[in-house]
Amino acid sequence: MYKTETKIKLLFSNAFILLFCITASSQNKNNYMQLTASNTGFSFTNVSSIETQQVNTNAFQIAVNSKASNTFSILAKVSSSTSSTGTPLPASMLAVRLNSVSPAVTANYNIITLSTTDQLLQQVTTNNNSSTFNYDLLSGPVGYNYAPGTYNLTILFTMTQP
Repeated sequence: MYKTETKIKLLFSNAFILLFCITASSQNKNNYMQLTASNTGFSFTNVSSIETQQVNTNAFQIAVNSKASNTFSILAKVSSSTSSTGTPLPASMLAVRLNSVSPAVTANYNIITLSTTDQLLQQVTTNNNSSTFNYDLLSGPVGYNYAPGTYNLTILFTMTQP
C-alpha cells in the first residue's frame, strides 16, 4: 500500500484566526498528492463571527495523480491541537467542503467535519489522469466557551490506495 501525507498547520485566536498553511507534496513512483493553501485567515472580531460558522472559500487545493489505473482515497484528520490557554479547540471545530473539481469527476460535495481519526474526503479512480480538488474550510461557531488566546490545529492529509 502506498501512503503519502501532507500537513496544514492552523493558528486560532478568539480575536483573529490565522491558518498557517504549507504548500507541500508527497509522492512515490506511481502516485502524488500536492497541497496548496491560500485564503486561510479567520477573523473573530464581533459577536456574530463567534456565534456563526465562518467559511473560507477555496482555502486549499489538493492535486492528485496516479500513473496507473488505480482507486485511491484522500483522507484528512486533525493530528494535533494546542493552545496558549491550556484548553485546545476540539478537532470537530473544523470542517471541509468540496467547492469544485477539475476535470469533472464523481466527487463528494458534502460537508465533512474533521476529527482526530481519518475522514474520507474523496475516493477517486484514475487512469493516468490528474484531478484538482478545491476545498472550502469551515470553522466554528466558536461560541463563548473558549478564552481569548492562540489555538493551533494541524490537519494531516493522506492519500492511500485501498
